[in-house]
Amino acid sequence: MNYEAAEGSGRIIAALDLGSSKTVAVIARIASGQDVEIIGLGVVESRGVKSGSVTNIELTVKSIREAIEEAEMMSAVTVDEVIINISGKNVHGANHNGMVTITGRDRIITHSDVFRVIDTAQNVRIPGDQEILHVLSREFKVDDQAGIKDPLGMVGVRLDAQVHIVTAPITQLQNTEKAVEHAGVHVSNKVLSALASSQALLTEAEKDLGVAICDIGSGVIDIIIYIDGGVEYSATICLGGQHVTQDLSIGLKTPIDAAEMLKKRRGTARAADIDPMEMVDVPSVGERAPRQIPRRDMALIIEARMREILELIDMELMKSGRKNILAGGIIFTGGGAELTGLVGLAEEVLGLGASVAHPKGLLGIADKVASPPFSTAAGLLLYQARYGEQETQKAGRNLFGKMKSWLQKNL
Repeated sequence: MNYEAAEGSGRIIAALDLGSSKTVAVIARIASGQDVEIIGLGVVESRGVKSGSVTNIELTVKSIREAIEEAEMMSAVTVDEVIINISGKNVHGANHNGMVTITGRDRIITHSDVFRVIDTAQNVRIPGDQEILHVLSREFKVDDQAGIKDPLGMVGVRLDAQVHIVTAPITQLQNTEKAVEHAGVHVSNKVLSALASSQALLTEAEKDLGVAICDIGSGVIDIIIYIDGGVEYSATICLGGQHVTQDLSIGLKTPIDAAEMLKKRRGTARAADIDPMEMVDVPSVGERAPRQIPRRDMALIIEARMREILELIDMELMKSGRKNILAGGIIFTGGGAELTGLVGLAEEVLGLGASVAHPKGLLGIADKVASPPFSTAAGLLLYQARYGEQETQKAGRNLFGKMKSWLQKNL
């Protein structure tokens, strides 16, 4: 990786969050150990990305270039590669099992045995237009003993593995990578958006407890569920904050940008919490004077859409089969999580404990990304800091390199 020198020591990494409403570029220095110090940030309006997929290469390239240039100017560092997020309605996650027999004379499970069973578990038929993005460990079973997180060194005859495999459309990956390459940087790694966000939000204890992360973006909602420390379920819903804004624009007969401003400044997801006498100024279309309407009328529009969104989230939680054991409840993040009243409405609709989480675990100018809209970008940096060099070692495509990379990330 070629970077222009910057003051201070440590490896430089960069992340790119391609969202439907904004493109975020973040540059960081890995200081001692795995401490991630943010030194540059660029945020621009997204153009050419819809619901997680590139719809216009030229516009997307422009947004990427502008965001990276902003981050480079702030950090005084030039980057040539980035880790990117992947999301969208055609990104799928599914659980699969694998089994091997332990053939060593002493029956002690080795790294090679673990890699063999994971290789067996991921040896599944996937559609020709899909590519495996992640193979994530859920748990292992040695003979009749289940619930094992790390089977290395144990003695047994049979080793079973349960994994969560995430696939994405090949064309989506190619178009996204093409846009990044045309912007003048290389893609070092591709990570599921929800998996990235969880890196910045969850502790290992929370993953063990059982928790769902729900990242509400502008165009899509990414869901990931952890049970007993492993990824149990992942899904994407093609609704988001922009749909609430569109409802307001139509319902209040006001321009989109004005509807977005009203949602952020005066919006709430629970109309019952609003004083019926409270009024709000609503800009009109064209040169007509602004109007005053009851703020509760605006809240009713927001609540209707948010109830629909939460009901769809509930369907995914039910589909996972693990809703009833989410002791840690559901954690919201992303730009849509900043909506007032969301937690109360979510607890009402979902029947789970709910909260809003902010990215943590970062140094430097971390305060600039310490809010829900930056969870994915922050998580990408933490993912790259923890696993980036291991992922780079995979480039050699040798069996040992791939084995070492997977084992270090999952055990």
